[in-house]
Amino acid sequence: MTNPNPPEPQAVQPTLPGIEPFPATPEELSRALLDARLAQTGLPITLTSSIRARFAGRPFTPAELDAALQEARSLVAELQGPRAIAGTPPLSMVTAEERLQAAVDDLLGAPRDPEMANARVERLSGIRELYTMLTGDLDLTGGYHPRNVRLATTATMAGLVKNALNKMIVHQWKELGRAGYRWWEPVVTVEHFNSLQQISGVLVGEIGTLPSVPEGSDYSELPLDDSTETGAWAKYGGYLPLTLELIDRDDIFRLKQYPRKLTSAALRTLSGLIAGVFTAGGGVGPTLSDGKALFHADHGNLGSTALSGTSWEAASAAIYNQAMLAASGVTGPALASDAKYLLVPRALRLTAMRILYPSFEREANYFSENMQRGEMGDVITVPEFSDGNNWAAAADPRLAPAIIVGERFGLQPEVFIAGDETSPAMFNNDEVRLKVRHFLSVFVADYRPLYKANVA
Repeated sequence: MTNPNPPEPQAVQPTLPGIEPFPATPEELSRALLDARLAQTGLPITLTSSIRARFAGRPFTPAELDAALQEARSLVAELQGPRAIAGTPPLSMVTAEERLQAAVDDLLGAPRDPEMANARVERLSGIRELYTMLTGDLDLTGGYHPRNVRLATTATMAGLVKNALNKMIVHQWKELGRAGYRWWEPVVTVEHFNSLQQISGVLVGEIGTLPSVPEGSDYSELPLDDSTETGAWAKYGGYLPLTLELIDRDDIFRLKQYPRKLTSAALRTLSGLIAGVFTAGGGVGPTLSDGKALFHADHGNLGSTALSGTSWEAASAAIYNQAMLAASGVTGPALASDAKYLLVPRALRLTAMRILYPSFEREANYFSENMQRGEMGDVITVPEFSDGNNWAAAADPRLAPAIIVGERFGLQPEVFIAGDETSPAMFNNDEVRLKVRHFLSVFVADYRPLYKANVA
Protein backbone atom coordinates (compact mmCIF):
# COMPACT_ATOMS: atom_id res chain seq x y z
CA MET A 1 0.00 0.00 0.00
CA THR A 2 1.42 3.34 -0.99
CA ASN A 3 2.11 5.94 1.71
CA PRO A 4 0.21 9.10 0.74
CA ASN A 5 2.79 11.30 2.59
CA PRO A 6 6.26 9.96 1.77
CA PRO A 7 9.14 11.47 3.83
CA GLU A 8 11.26 14.20 2.32
CA PRO A 9 14.41 12.79 0.69
CA GLN A 10 17.53 13.45 2.80
CA ALA A 11 20.62 14.91 1.23
CA VAL A 12 23.41 12.37 1.20
CA GLN A 13 26.93 13.67 1.65
CA PRO A 14 29.59 11.58 -0.04
CA THR A 15 32.21 10.42 2.40
CA LEU A 16 35.62 8.89 2.13
CA PRO A 17 36.95 6.33 4.57
CA GLY A 18 38.48 8.04 7.61
CA ILE A 19 37.20 11.54 6.66
CA GLU A 20 34.30 13.14 8.52
CA PRO A 21 31.64 14.86 6.38
CA PHE A 22 31.92 18.66 6.34
CA PRO A 23 29.43 20.32 8.74
CA ALA A 24 26.33 21.61 7.02
CA THR A 25 24.28 23.45 9.68
CA PRO A 26 25.26 26.69 11.50
CA GLU A 27 25.44 24.78 14.79
CA GLU A 28 27.82 22.25 13.30
CA LEU A 29 29.95 24.99 11.76
CA SER A 30 30.15 26.79 15.11
CA ARG A 31 31.08 23.59 16.93
CA ALA A 32 33.85 22.83 14.40
CA LEU A 33 35.22 26.38 14.69
CA LEU A 34 35.14 26.17 18.50
CA ASP A 35 37.02 22.84 18.50
CA ALA A 36 39.65 24.11 16.07
CA ARG A 37 40.30 27.38 17.91
CA LEU A 38 40.47 25.81 21.36
CA ALA A 39 42.90 23.15 20.13
CA GLN A 40 45.35 25.84 19.02
CA THR A 41 45.24 28.21 22.00
CA GLY A 42 47.58 26.46 24.44
CA LEU A 43 45.41 27.82 27.29
CA PRO A 44 45.04 25.88 30.56
CA ILE A 45 42.32 23.24 30.46
CA THR A 46 40.21 25.09 33.06
CA LEU A 47 39.90 28.12 30.79
CA THR A 48 39.26 26.11 27.65
CA SER A 49 36.49 24.18 29.43
CA SER A 50 34.91 27.45 30.56
CA ILE A 51 35.01 28.90 27.04
CA ARG A 52 33.59 25.69 25.58
CA ALA A 53 30.67 25.74 28.04
CA ARG A 54 30.05 29.40 27.18
CA PHE A 55 29.80 28.87 23.42
CA ALA A 56 28.63 25.25 23.06
CA GLY A 57 25.15 24.60 21.68
CA ARG A 58 24.62 27.99 20.03
CA PRO A 59 25.74 29.78 16.90
CA PHE A 60 28.31 32.58 17.25
CA THR A 61 30.57 34.69 15.10
CA PRO A 62 34.35 34.16 14.84
CA ALA A 63 34.90 37.70 16.15
CA GLU A 64 32.92 36.87 19.29
CA LEU A 65 35.02 33.76 19.92
CA ASP A 66 38.28 35.62 19.25
CA ALA A 67 37.33 38.29 21.79
CA ALA A 68 36.73 35.63 24.45
CA LEU A 69 40.06 33.92 23.68
CA GLN A 70 41.92 37.24 23.88
CA GLU A 71 40.28 37.92 27.22
CA ALA A 72 41.46 34.52 28.48
CA ARG A 73 45.02 35.17 27.25
CA SER A 74 45.07 38.52 29.05
CA LEU A 75 43.93 36.80 32.23
CA VAL A 76 46.73 34.24 31.98
CA ALA A 77 49.30 36.97 31.31
CA GLU A 78 48.15 38.87 34.40
CA LEU A 79 48.33 35.76 36.59
CA GLN A 80 51.87 35.12 35.40
CA GLY A 81 52.93 38.71 36.16
CA PRO A 82 54.28 40.16 39.43
CA ARG A 83 50.95 39.64 41.20
CA ALA A 84 51.12 35.85 40.79
CA ILE A 85 50.06 33.92 43.88
CA ALA A 86 53.06 32.56 45.78
CA GLY A 87 53.41 28.84 45.42
CA THR A 88 51.23 28.65 42.32
CA PRO A 89 53.03 26.95 39.42
CA PRO A 90 53.28 29.06 36.27
CA LEU A 91 50.63 28.48 33.63
CA SER A 92 51.88 26.84 30.49
CA MET A 93 51.39 28.68 27.20
CA VAL A 94 53.70 26.97 24.71
CA THR A 95 53.80 28.59 21.29
CA ALA A 96 54.20 26.79 18.00
CA GLU A 97 57.67 28.35 17.58
CA GLU A 98 58.78 27.05 21.00
CA ARG A 99 57.55 23.54 20.16
CA LEU A 100 59.35 23.64 16.82
CA GLN A 101 62.57 24.89 18.45
CA ALA A 102 62.39 22.03 20.97
CA ALA A 103 61.92 19.56 18.10
CA VAL A 104 64.99 20.97 16.31
CA ASP A 105 66.98 20.82 19.56
CA ASP A 106 66.07 17.14 19.90
CA LEU A 107 67.01 16.48 16.26
CA LEU A 108 70.50 17.96 16.65
CA GLY A 109 71.11 16.79 20.22
CA ALA A 110 71.09 20.30 21.70
CA PRO A 111 69.79 20.93 25.24
CA ARG A 112 66.26 22.30 25.28
CA ASP A 113 65.28 25.60 26.85
CA PRO A 114 64.47 25.05 30.57
CA GLU A 115 60.77 25.83 30.13
CA MET A 116 60.51 23.18 27.40
CA ALA A 117 62.45 20.48 29.26
CA ASN A 118 59.42 18.27 29.92
CA ALA A 119 57.20 19.30 27.01
CA ARG A 120 56.05 16.63 24.58
CA VAL A 121 56.73 17.74 21.03
CA GLU A 122 56.59 16.19 17.58
CA ARG A 123 59.66 14.36 16.35
CA LEU A 124 61.39 15.46 13.15
CA SER A 125 62.65 12.74 10.82
CA GLY A 126 65.54 14.85 9.58
CA ILE A 127 66.79 18.22 8.42
CA ARG A 128 65.15 17.77 5.02
CA GLU A 129 61.70 17.51 6.58
CA LEU A 130 62.34 20.69 8.53
CA TYR A 131 63.51 22.54 5.42
CA THR A 132 60.64 21.52 3.17
CA MET A 133 58.06 22.03 5.92
CA LEU A 134 59.13 25.67 6.41
CA THR A 135 60.06 26.68 2.85
CA GLY A 136 57.79 24.55 0.68
CA ASP A 137 60.84 23.89 -1.52
CA LEU A 138 59.94 20.29 -2.32
CA ASP A 139 62.22 20.12 -5.37
CA LEU A 140 65.18 21.71 -3.56
CA THR A 141 65.54 24.50 -6.07
CA GLY A 142 66.48 26.99 -3.36
CA GLY A 143 63.74 29.45 -2.49
CA TYR A 144 60.48 30.01 -0.67
CA HIS A 145 57.28 28.44 -2.04
CA PRO A 146 54.35 29.50 0.16
CA ARG A 147 51.85 27.19 -1.58
CA ASN A 148 53.75 24.14 -0.36
CA VAL A 149 54.54 25.38 3.17
CA ARG A 150 53.15 22.90 5.69
CA LEU A 151 53.71 24.92 8.86
CA ALA A 152 52.68 28.54 9.24
CA THR A 153 55.30 30.14 11.52
CA THR A 154 57.61 33.12 11.61
CA ALA A 155 60.55 30.86 12.42
CA THR A 156 63.07 30.03 9.68
CA MET A 157 65.14 26.89 9.33
CA ALA A 158 68.40 28.84 9.56
CA GLY A 159 67.22 30.60 12.72
CA LEU A 160 66.10 27.39 14.40
CA VAL A 161 69.35 25.62 13.53
CA LYS A 162 71.39 28.65 14.64
CA ASN A 163 69.70 28.63 18.05
CA ALA A 164 70.38 24.91 18.47
CA LEU A 165 74.03 25.30 17.42
CA ASN A 166 74.58 28.11 19.92
CA LYS A 167 73.22 25.89 22.69
CA MET A 168 75.53 23.08 21.59
CA ILE A 169 78.51 25.46 21.63
CA VAL A 170 77.75 26.46 25.23
CA HIS A 171 77.44 22.79 26.21
CA GLN A 172 80.61 21.77 24.35
CA TRP A 173 82.55 24.67 25.89
CA LYS A 174 81.72 23.32 29.35
CA GLU A 175 82.59 19.74 28.37
CA LEU A 176 85.96 20.70 26.89
CA GLY A 177 86.66 22.74 30.01
CA ARG A 178 86.13 19.69 32.19
CA ALA A 179 88.48 17.78 29.88
CA GLY A 180 91.28 20.32 30.47
CA TYR A 181 91.12 22.33 27.25
CA ARG A 182 90.65 25.58 29.18
CA TRP A 183 94.01 25.35 30.95
CA TRP A 184 94.44 29.13 30.82
CA GLU A 185 91.48 30.05 33.02
CA PRO A 186 93.39 30.08 36.36
CA VAL A 187 96.17 32.40 35.10
CA VAL A 188 94.23 35.11 33.24
CA THR A 189 91.82 37.88 34.12
CA VAL A 190 88.77 38.08 31.84
CA GLU A 191 87.33 41.54 31.28
CA HIS A 192 84.18 42.52 29.41
CA PHE A 193 84.32 45.67 27.27
CA ASN A 194 81.43 47.65 25.80
CA SER A 195 83.21 48.83 22.67
CA LEU A 196 86.03 47.87 20.32
CA GLN A 197 88.13 50.92 21.22
CA GLN A 198 91.76 50.18 21.99
CA ILE A 199 92.16 48.93 25.56
CA SER A 200 94.55 50.87 27.80
CA GLY A 201 95.15 51.67 31.44
CA VAL A 202 93.81 48.38 32.79
CA LEU A 203 96.36 48.21 35.62
CA VAL A 204 96.19 50.98 38.22
CA GLY A 205 99.40 51.60 40.14
CA GLU A 206 99.94 51.55 43.90
CA ILE A 207 99.99 54.58 46.14
CA GLY A 208 102.80 53.25 48.32
CA THR A 209 102.18 54.44 51.88
CA LEU A 210 99.87 57.16 53.14
CA PRO A 211 101.76 60.31 54.21
CA SER A 212 101.04 61.81 57.61
CA VAL A 213 98.81 64.89 57.82
CA PRO A 214 99.74 67.34 60.65
CA GLU A 215 96.91 68.87 62.59
CA GLY A 216 95.36 71.77 60.70
CA SER A 217 97.32 71.05 57.53
CA ASP A 218 95.92 70.37 54.08
CA TYR A 219 95.76 66.92 52.60
CA SER A 220 98.18 66.45 49.72
CA GLU A 221 97.27 64.76 46.46
CA LEU A 222 98.32 61.14 46.41
CA PRO A 223 100.59 60.17 43.49
CA LEU A 224 98.87 57.60 41.31
CA ASP A 225 99.73 56.17 37.92
CA ASP A 226 98.43 53.41 35.74
CA SER A 227 99.86 51.05 33.20
CA THR A 228 100.48 52.30 29.70
CA GLU A 229 100.12 48.84 28.20
CA THR A 230 97.45 48.55 25.52
CA GLY A 231 95.47 45.73 23.98
CA ALA A 232 94.27 45.50 20.38
CA TRP A 233 91.12 43.71 19.27
CA ALA A 234 91.18 40.91 16.75
CA LYS A 235 88.19 39.43 14.95
CA TYR A 236 88.04 35.74 14.10
CA GLY A 237 85.37 33.88 12.20
CA GLY A 238 83.99 32.48 8.99
CA TYR A 239 80.79 30.82 7.91
CA LEU A 240 79.34 27.35 8.01
CA PRO A 241 77.35 26.30 4.92
CA LEU A 242 74.05 24.46 5.14
CA THR A 243 73.98 23.26 1.56
CA LEU A 244 71.01 21.81 -0.28
CA GLU A 245 73.08 18.67 -0.80
CA LEU A 246 73.51 18.30 2.97
CA ILE A 247 69.77 18.88 3.42
CA ASP A 248 68.82 16.41 0.71
CA ARG A 249 71.09 13.74 2.22
CA ASP A 250 69.64 14.43 5.70
CA ASP A 251 73.25 14.58 6.87
CA ILE A 252 72.46 15.15 10.54
CA PHE A 253 75.77 13.60 11.65
CA ARG A 254 77.78 16.25 9.79
CA LEU A 255 75.57 19.05 11.09
CA LYS A 256 76.02 17.82 14.66
CA GLN A 257 79.79 18.01 14.22
CA TYR A 258 79.70 21.72 13.36
CA PRO A 259 79.42 23.05 16.94
CA ARG A 260 81.96 20.54 18.26
CA LYS A 261 84.56 21.49 15.65
CA LEU A 262 83.73 25.14 16.01
CA THR A 263 84.12 25.12 19.79
CA SER A 264 87.40 23.22 19.58
CA ALA A 265 88.73 25.70 17.02
CA ALA A 266 87.70 28.67 19.18
CA LEU A 267 89.36 27.17 22.24
CA ARG A 268 92.55 26.40 20.32
CA THR A 269 92.61 29.96 19.00
CA LEU A 270 92.24 31.42 22.49
CA SER A 271 94.73 28.91 23.91
CA GLY A 272 97.30 29.89 21.29
CA LEU A 273 96.85 33.59 21.94
CA ILE A 274 97.40 33.16 25.68
CA ALA A 275 100.29 30.73 25.27
CA GLY A 276 101.86 33.27 22.90
CA VAL A 277 102.40 35.54 25.90
CA PHE A 278 105.06 33.02 27.01
CA THR A 279 106.33 31.78 23.63
CA ALA A 280 106.38 34.86 21.37
CA GLY A 281 109.68 36.49 20.48
CA GLY A 282 111.65 33.28 20.78
CA GLY A 283 110.38 32.65 24.30
CA VAL A 284 110.68 36.12 25.81
CA GLY A 285 107.13 37.23 25.05
CA PRO A 286 105.75 40.36 23.40
CA THR A 287 107.42 43.75 23.59
CA LEU A 288 105.93 46.02 26.26
CA SER A 289 105.50 49.79 26.24
CA ASP A 290 108.95 50.30 27.80
CA GLY A 291 110.51 48.84 24.66
CA LYS A 292 111.63 45.65 26.40
CA ALA A 293 110.38 42.12 26.09
CA LEU A 294 107.93 40.83 28.67
CA PHE A 295 110.55 38.46 30.08
CA HIS A 296 113.73 40.48 30.41
CA ALA A 297 116.65 40.73 32.82
CA ASP A 298 115.67 44.33 33.55
CA HIS A 299 112.21 43.12 34.55
CA GLY A 300 113.71 40.56 36.93
CA ASN A 301 111.55 37.75 35.58
CA LEU A 302 113.77 35.80 33.18
CA GLY A 303 115.75 32.72 34.12
CA SER A 304 117.57 29.87 32.42
CA THR A 305 117.71 27.09 35.04
CA ALA A 306 116.08 23.71 34.46
CA LEU A 307 112.98 22.98 36.49
CA SER A 308 113.65 21.72 39.99
CA GLY A 309 112.57 22.48 43.51
CA THR A 310 115.39 25.01 43.81
CA SER A 311 114.62 26.83 40.54
CA TRP A 312 110.91 26.90 41.36
CA GLU A 313 111.71 28.54 44.70
CA ALA A 314 113.91 31.09 42.92
CA ALA A 315 111.09 31.94 40.49
CA SER A 316 108.61 32.29 43.32
CA ALA A 317 110.98 34.58 45.24
CA ALA A 318 111.55 36.70 42.12
CA ILE A 319 107.80 37.30 41.79
CA TYR A 320 107.39 37.92 45.53
CA ASN A 321 110.10 40.60 45.60
CA GLN A 322 108.91 42.56 42.55
CA ALA A 323 108.20 46.22 43.32
CA MET A 324 104.60 47.03 42.40
CA LEU A 325 103.72 49.65 39.84
CA ALA A 326 103.83 53.15 41.38
CA ALA A 327 104.01 56.76 40.24
CA SER A 328 107.35 58.19 39.19
CA GLY A 329 109.56 58.97 42.17
CA VAL A 330 107.61 56.66 44.46
CA THR A 331 108.97 53.26 45.50
CA GLY A 332 106.22 50.72 45.17
CA PRO A 333 105.73 48.10 47.88
CA ALA A 334 106.76 44.51 47.24
CA LEU A 335 104.25 42.42 45.33
CA ALA A 336 104.43 40.00 48.28
CA SER A 337 102.70 37.24 46.34
CA ASP A 338 104.43 33.94 45.66
CA ALA A 339 104.13 32.06 42.40
CA LYS A 340 101.05 29.86 42.50
CA TYR A 341 100.87 28.24 39.07
CA LEU A 342 103.62 26.24 37.40
CA LEU A 343 103.16 26.14 33.62
CA VAL A 344 105.01 23.34 31.84
CA PRO A 345 105.11 21.40 28.58
CA ARG A 346 103.87 17.83 28.63
CA ALA A 347 107.45 16.56 29.01
CA LEU A 348 107.86 18.32 32.37
CA ARG A 349 104.47 17.54 33.86
CA LEU A 350 105.65 14.68 36.07
CA THR A 351 108.65 16.69 37.29
CA ALA A 352 106.35 19.60 38.15
CA MET A 353 103.90 17.36 39.99
CA ARG A 354 106.69 15.88 42.11
CA ILE A 355 107.67 19.38 43.17
CA LEU A 356 104.21 20.69 44.06
CA TYR A 357 102.56 17.39 45.01
CA PRO A 358 105.20 15.66 47.16
CA SER A 359 102.73 13.03 48.33
CA PHE A 360 102.77 11.71 44.74
CA GLU A 361 106.48 10.80 45.01
CA ARG A 362 107.12 7.59 43.09
CA GLU A 363 109.34 5.89 45.67
CA ALA A 364 107.76 3.24 47.90
CA ASN A 365 107.12 4.18 51.54
CA TYR A 366 108.11 7.77 50.78
CA PHE A 367 106.21 10.51 52.61
CA SER A 368 106.98 14.20 52.55
CA GLU A 369 105.66 17.61 53.45
CA ASN A 370 107.36 20.83 52.41
CA MET A 371 106.78 24.53 52.02
CA GLN A 372 106.46 24.20 48.25
CA ARG A 373 103.43 21.94 48.43
CA GLY A 374 100.67 23.23 46.15
CA GLU A 375 97.07 22.37 45.47
CA MET A 376 95.70 20.13 42.75
CA GLY A 377 95.48 22.25 39.61
CA ASP A 378 98.53 24.37 40.34
CA VAL A 379 100.50 22.41 37.73
CA ILE A 380 99.21 23.47 34.31
CA THR A 381 100.18 21.68 31.12
CA VAL A 382 100.25 24.09 28.17
CA PRO A 383 99.71 22.36 24.79
CA GLU A 384 101.55 25.10 22.88
CA PHE A 385 104.76 24.80 24.94
CA SER A 386 106.74 22.95 22.28
CA ASP A 387 110.15 23.23 23.96
CA GLY A 388 110.38 20.35 26.39
CA ASN A 389 112.72 22.21 28.78
CA ASN A 390 111.20 25.69 29.14
CA TRP A 391 108.73 26.45 31.91
CA ALA A 392 106.96 29.44 33.46
CA ALA A 393 105.43 30.60 36.73
CA ALA A 394 102.53 32.93 37.51
CA ALA A 395 101.06 34.49 40.64
CA ASP A 396 97.37 34.22 41.47
CA PRO A 397 95.64 36.72 39.13
CA ARG A 398 93.05 37.46 41.81
CA LEU A 399 95.87 39.11 43.77
CA ALA A 400 98.10 40.29 40.94
CA PRO A 401 96.53 40.33 37.46
CA ALA A 402 98.96 40.08 34.58
CA ILE A 403 97.37 38.58 31.46
CA ILE A 404 94.14 40.25 30.38
CA VAL A 405 91.67 38.51 28.09
CA GLY A 406 89.22 41.07 26.74
CA GLU A 407 85.92 39.93 25.29
CA ARG A 408 83.35 42.10 23.53
CA PHE A 409 80.42 39.72 23.01
CA GLY A 410 81.48 36.83 25.23
CA LEU A 411 84.34 34.34 25.38
CA GLN A 412 82.39 31.80 23.39
CA PRO A 413 82.04 32.24 19.62
CA GLU A 414 78.68 33.40 18.31
CA VAL A 415 76.67 31.97 15.42
CA PHE A 416 74.52 34.31 13.33
CA ILE A 417 72.28 33.92 10.32
CA ALA A 418 74.25 35.20 7.33
CA GLY A 419 71.45 34.35 4.94
CA ASP A 420 68.02 32.72 4.81
CA GLU A 421 65.97 30.66 2.38
CA THR A 422 65.50 33.66 0.06
CA SER A 423 69.03 35.08 0.25
CA PRO A 424 71.41 35.45 -2.73
CA ALA A 425 73.64 32.77 -1.19
CA MET A 426 70.82 30.26 -1.56
CA PHE A 427 70.19 31.31 -5.16
CA ASN A 428 73.85 31.44 -6.21
CA ASN A 429 75.39 28.71 -4.04
CA ASP A 430 72.48 26.52 -2.91
CA GLU A 431 73.34 27.12 0.72
CA VAL A 432 72.17 28.90 3.84
CA ARG A 433 75.16 30.45 5.60
CA LEU A 434 75.66 30.47 9.36
CA LYS A 435 78.26 33.09 10.20
CA VAL A 436 80.68 32.54 13.09
CA ARG A 437 82.25 35.52 14.86
CA HIS A 438 84.69 35.94 17.75
CA PHE A 439 86.11 39.24 19.08
CA LEU A 440 89.10 38.83 21.42
CA SER A 441 91.96 40.83 22.87
CA VAL A 442 94.83 39.15 24.76
CA PHE A 443 97.59 41.32 26.20
CA VAL A 444 99.85 41.74 29.23
CA ALA A 445 98.99 44.49 31.71
CA ASP A 446 101.87 43.81 34.12
CA TYR A 447 105.07 41.77 33.86
CA ARG A 448 105.62 41.48 37.62
CA PRO A 449 103.41 38.45 38.39
CA LEU A 450 105.02 36.37 35.61
CA TYR A 451 108.32 34.49 35.32
CA LYS A 452 109.83 32.50 32.46
CA ALA A 453 112.75 30.08 32.36
CA ASN A 454 114.23 29.50 28.90
CA VAL A 455 116.51 26.55 29.45
CA ALA A 456 119.35 26.10 26.96
